[in-house]
Amino acid sequence: MSNNDEIQLRKDMITYPEPDPRLKSGKLSSLLAFMGPGLIIASVSIGSGEVFFSSRGGAIFSYVFLWAFLLGIIIKGFAIYSGGRYIALTGEHPLTRWGQIFPGPKNWFPVVIGILAAIAFPSFAAGFAKFLGQWSVWVFGFGVDNIWAVFYIIVVAGLVLFSNYGIVEKIQTWIVAFMLFMVIVAVFVSSPDWGAIFGGLIPSIPSEYASWIVEKYPKIAGRSIPLEVITYLGALGGGTYDYIGYIGLYREKKWGLLGNPNLKQIQEQLLLLENGKQLPLLETPNEIAKARSWLKAIKADIFASFAAVFIFSAAFMILGAVILNPQQVIPNDLKIMQYQSQFLTHISPILLFLYQAGVFCAFFGTMYACSSEVYVWTFYESFSPASKKIRDMGFKKLTYIVLAIYGLGGIILILTGLKFTTLVGFASLIGGVFSIGLWALAMVYTDKKIMPKAYQMSSIVTIIVTISGIALTFMGIIAILQFFKVM
Repeated sequence: MSNNDEIQLRKDMITYPEPDPRLKSGKLSSLLAFMGPGLIIASVSIGSGEVFFSSRGGAIFSYVFLWAFLLGIIIKGFAIYSGGRYIALTGEHPLTRWGQIFPGPKNWFPVVIGILAAIAFPSFAAGFAKFLGQWSVWVFGFGVDNIWAVFYIIVVAGLVLFSNYGIVEKIQTWIVAFMLFMVIVAVFVSSPDWGAIFGGLIPSIPSEYASWIVEKYPKIAGRSIPLEVITYLGALGGGTYDYIGYIGLYREKKWGLLGNPNLKQIQEQLLLLENGKQLPLLETPNEIAKARSWLKAIKADIFASFAAVFIFSAAFMILGAVILNPQQVIPNDLKIMQYQSQFLTHISPILLFLYQAGVFCAFFGTMYACSSEVYVWTFYESFSPASKKIRDMGFKKLTYIVLAIYGLGGIILILTGLKFTTLVGFASLIGGVFSIGLWALAMVYTDKKIMPKAYQMSSIVTIIVTISGIALTFMGIIAILQFFKVM
């Protein structure tokens, strides 16, 4: 068989399944059925980004940086969409292709991205556990934060290893959902200044902190305003530590080429392509039309996910501006979640119990979801291109490795005495800003280098993803340097 015949065979094999009829209808109600992995990521990100940093942003800056939150959601959303469309169109994770096409040693780039993501594992484990430790002292009235924090890491590890957690997870989901619903209700009950809210969507940057912050919170005032805000954006909606695994979850949905019955053979053939060669995707009108239909599922899922994150973030920021700013109190390392209870208790004191249950479920549920599934997929997708051993390793064994990094690393960081803002802030800058910028730029490079013209991103999407990549990478570098006080 000639080389041309081999390519033709691959093209004949690489065909898209018929799209779900609901994708062809164009109705919004039909597209809502395709919200899946994105809502998992949205639920995972509800924690440090919304409960702490969004509230803190409102308490410090009122509505001023609402525009930055919206812009952050948009640029992150487009960056992740570029990866989601790639796996649906090609049947392979973008990190797999990055291991093939970047100059230098094979697979070096996905390993670097994986390392940057894995650095965040223990940081978030420690940060979230410290949150729960402080929660326990607040609610139960006894104990030491760090001892409680280590306890929660051990409990999560035990659930991951010895329980399916299903019933508890469903209960937590409903509690968190109801709490978030009440938070949105609280926004309207609090009668915010809607003119100021819409004004907050107009870009502006204050030159300095308010005088009361300098007097009452000198440590916060000692942080540069760009570092403070970029940290918010890093925590908002997650980072590569979440998104690498999130893209991998599309395998279970079987959208696009992921639903082809010959997917394994297709993936093996794609790995045999010479470096830099275009992927052999059929460019017939029928296949292109099917591919575009499947992309609607990706768009619906990602839009729903990031829209939910923005709504919740905006709600917490608005309540921070309405309730905490006038009181001149700011969520901080000593009071991570206590002040925010007023968001619900100003409606009714009895809602304190809902808030306490809701934030516990949000953080504890995030710890479980990340250590048992999301981070496991992130680890696999990052390092499997470079390691056959990892490719052949079962999910359970991979879970043990991730749990060791997450749990043991988290306990070590807790014992160092590092603060919540330091732990979560550092991980957010590395994984939620800098490496997402690298992700976006890598996707643009990949799209232009190996995707056939008919399957490339449109000019508008390419421009937005490129700008997103440049902005996030630059902001990440500046913020990391400021974090370590290099500048």
